[in-house]
Amino acid sequence: MKRVTPREAFDRFKPESCVFVISVEPNGRPSGMIAGWNMKCSYEPPLFAVALSRSGYTHRLIRQSKEFVVAVPNKGLQSAVECFGATHGNEVDKFKETALATLPAKHIRSPLIRDATLNFECTLEREVEAGDHWLFIGRILAAYWNEGKKVLLNMKKVDGKRVFEEF
Repeated sequence: MKRVTPREAFDRFKPESCVFVISVEPNGRPSGMIAGWNMKCSYEPPLFAVALSRSGYTHRLIRQSKEFVVAVPNKGLQSAVECFGATHGNEVDKFKETALATLPAKHIRSPLIRDATLNFECTLEREVEAGDHWLFIGRILAAYWNEGKKVLLNMKKVDGKRVFEEF
């Protein structure tokens, strides 16, 4: 067995789920990112957690708005996943850039991703400092499923480009 750095081990810990994390600016404009570090963490109350970089724009929006949507992508959303994972929301309107279709959420201002496999409306329950990231734990107020749609997983990187497969 070869000894590696924790970062090298993290990079090899695949496949990895990836989710859209969507929040809103004070003026109501949505913005978001792709998070590979995410998990369901409680049935009762229903909770979902995402780990976001301290320096990220979405991190700042969630802290301000106290809400977010977690949307699970499928193969049909891969180009949007690539854009949301490679650009910064304070520099690019990712929704306009990708023409990503949304639906209004029932309980919060952050929109749902219309064609996502799953959507979770969350209010910020707790923040936990986690090194160079913050763990945002959201209370799920509503969940939605697009029946028949699969889940997109990040399998690996080849020549610096992510390879996705659907399950």
